[in-house]
Amino acid sequence: MLDRIFDLAKIQNKITNFNDNLKKQYYNYLINEFGTLFTFHSNRIEGTNMTLTLNDTRQILNNTYNLDIKDKHKKREINETINHQNAFKYIFDILNKDLDIIEVIKNIHFIIGKDIIINAGEYKIKENYLINSNGKEINFTKPSLVSKRMEELKQKYENDWQNLTVFERAIKLHMAIVNIHPFSDGNGRVARLIMNYELIKNNYPPVNINEIQKLSYYAVIEEINIDTDYQNNPLEIGDIKLFNETIQQLSIMTFKNMQKYFSA
Repeated sequence: MLDRIFDLAKIQNKITNFNDNLKKQYYNYLINEFGTLFTFHSNRIEGTNMTLTLNDTRQILNNTYNLDIKDKHKKREINETINHQNAFKYIFDILNKDLDIIEVIKNIHFIIGKDIIINAGEYKIKENYLINSNGKEINFTKPSLVSKRMEELKQKYENDWQNLTVFERAIKLHMAIVNIHPFSDGNGRVARLIMNYELIKNNYPPVNINEIQKLSYYAVIEEINIDTDYQNNPLEIGDIKLFNETIQQLSIMTFKNMQKYFSA
């Protein structure tokens, strides 16, 4: 654990001290190489883009994919790919801007939901739920309470959570979106994007949760939320230690993959 913390401290120091040219190369790598993987796997975790391969995703984002397709399902998958990548790019556009965290979250949702999700960028108007691995129905925050809970998220983010480590704060943001489920669709993607926003903004490498890690990822979320009162206190987030360790490892992996890419 101490070695991992030390590694991350060194990585953050390197990124912080990148000159303009290195910072540009680093961001280009994140957007074009890491971003392709992140977009592909984040969508696949949600059960979308299931007919598109990683190579298809790369071609779509490189504008070399044949977009003359009549199949409506395939068109939606293509749009979801483009939208997610645009939402990831948006993060880099706002890194040096002092934006309200709720504005950032809503803007991310608007971009991923463009021409796909009704009322993209706006809070849900119908209740949403899921069935967890134990068959239990989880009912998320009622639409009438979403604005209040999101304002509470903002207050925690601007105050209490500033006393946490960057990784803990990023995970809290992720879990808050998961627990409130403020939008009709796309909450998981928003959660992972806002987590990476917080990491990148603070000069840590973003993380990509691979599709093959989906079940363990969901299991960790369920364990964190084992005692969560979704209706009354969705921001009372459980033990994030395991998730924190996992995210730290994935962040280090991103940096190592970048080093391999540039040395190849």
